[in-house]
Amino acid sequence: TAKFLSMIHGYLDTQKQMNAKYAEEDPGELLGNFDVGAEVTKPSYTQELQQLALTMEVLDQVTTENDNALATSTSSTEKVPVISEKTAKFLSMIHGYLDTQKQMNAKYAEEDPGELLGNFDVGAEVTKPSYTQELQQQSIYGKPVKSMSELYEAAELAKPVYEKIVQKLVDKVHAATDDDDDDDQVVFAPLKGANRAEEKANDDYASRVPGPGVSWLFDIVRGSIKFGSTEELCKCMELLKEPEDEGEFRLVKAKNRFQNPTLSGYRDFNVCIQITVPNADGGSFQHICELQIHHIAIKSLSKELHSHHYYEFFRSYFDGATASLTERMADLEAIGDGEKLDSEYLTKMLTTCMDEVRLGRLIVFFRDYLGEYELAHKACDRLFVICENFGNEPINLAQIYNQVAMTYSEQKKWDEAIAYLEKVIDIQLKELGPDSEDVAMTYNNIALIYDEQNKQDKALELYGKAHDIYVKILEADNAIFGIIYSNMGNTYKASGKYDEALSWYQKAKAIIVKNHGPDHEDVGMTFVNIGDNYRQQGKYEEALEIYVKGTKILMMTLGPDHAWVKTAESDIVELRQKLGNLEDAS
Repeated sequence: TAKFLSMIHGYLDTQKQMNAKYAEEDPGELLGNFDVGAEVTKPSYTQELQQLALTMEVLDQVTTENDNALATSTSSTEKVPVISEKTAKFLSMIHGYLDTQKQMNAKYAEEDPGELLGNFDVGAEVTKPSYTQELQQQSIYGKPVKSMSELYEAAELAKPVYEKIVQKLVDKVHAATDDDDDDDQVVFAPLKGANRAEEKANDDYASRVPGPGVSWLFDIVRGSIKFGSTEELCKCMELLKEPEDEGEFRLVKAKNRFQNPTLSGYRDFNVCIQITVPNADGGSFQHICELQIHHIAIKSLSKELHSHHYYEFFRSYFDGATASLTERMADLEAIGDGEKLDSEYLTKMLTTCMDEVRLGRLIVFFRDYLGEYELAHKACDRLFVICENFGNEPINLAQIYNQVAMTYSEQKKWDEAIAYLEKVIDIQLKELGPDSEDVAMTYNNIALIYDEQNKQDKALELYGKAHDIYVKILEADNAIFGIIYSNMGNTYKASGKYDEALSWYQKAKAIIVKNHGPDHEDVGMTFVNIGDNYRQQGKYEEALEIYVKGTKILMMTLGPDHAWVKTAESDIVELRQKLGNLEDAS
């Protein structure tokens, strides 16, 4: 009915104009009274006319399809843009992924109804360990390894010791739980391939201090245990946290993925233990080994559903930003609303959807995560249609203009983006007044675009306007000031005004720490910005120290695969090279 009513006004107006145009062009109704003849108005459809009749059927079909297309689109007669091959692949994976996640969650609920595994506390000190020299892999002489060959020499000696410890652990679990389950499995893998290990050391740990990166490889010696019951898994983790034989090993790192499952819903414990290994000289050294602890039923279902396939696809697609991806999957479920997400469904959404919230989610998904900008614009067009049919509320229009502007910004079409943001600011000033928080944020967003255009003076002017509004309406330590101060620091840095930039970065850091604590990702990013500020001045030693501090926080909060972490690590490698070249020159 809502759809019907949205079409009525346009239909009646169209009919009225068409009738008036005919009356104007043929006032004597010569055309209307022209007699084409009864024999052709209602012809006899004999074999003589069969080909013509078939042709007319095709024309009728085309006409009907065009009429249907018009009836389902009130925004445009253009075709919906073609979805890219990459997005089509993405959509083809969604349905299987969501079904897999649903089944994996159900299996966990069945196997651990009391959530004993999900609530197991592995300990904060091993969830986010401090990477000090104490945790570096050691050579057979007890010193941090300096090369891949030293690491593998130590690993060869550590492997049999590790296997004995793990088997002993399993025996203790069975004894404590009165369960000698034949289905339980212990698997010891070969030493990790040297080429893969070297690649990981260079990609993930090259910037970690103290170095070298090879000293932070904990999975050269590795194995896994599969238990058949929740009780056994809990007992195993208890024994790992508090070993009965003091000095044999200690838990140094742990992930409880029953508490925080992977994207596909898979759950297990992933831990690292540091063991004591005797050497040939009568001494000993420490070596850290990896151990995965699985639930048999969950592991079996995961293999059956190929859950790791979906995990790796989406993890790669979103460049390792798995926390963000979890939110995006929630968006996808809301957008789909129980229907299969595919090209046909998205086309329907873009032409018939009347749900503004779902369209808003769709715009963000198209724009920010799929890079399908034309589809994002199409979704914005659909919002305009809804807005037009329900009163053209100015604030609603401003919100749509803002979405259009953000899409143009992602396309790096700066002038178009600014033009739409200026429409936003005009509406906001009229409807909300000059001291609105929304007005301040729009000033900030326009300033960001001027930064991209290297128009720093204009950017600073608008940051100043935003700042002045926030000062009037917010407390001095509100988190929004951290954003404004960081943006102003970036602008001054781009202008080559490094002292001013440092001052604003320091102000930003103080606000962020007060609101979010010292280990928040924005604190890490502020340190990286300060490091880059020093780097651009040629102050490489100061830059390296701050970069490392910021990267550690980013690594801890975002994970090693996040784009910000990768960029920061690359900058650190470059800084070390510059410092090395300076030392060589001196």
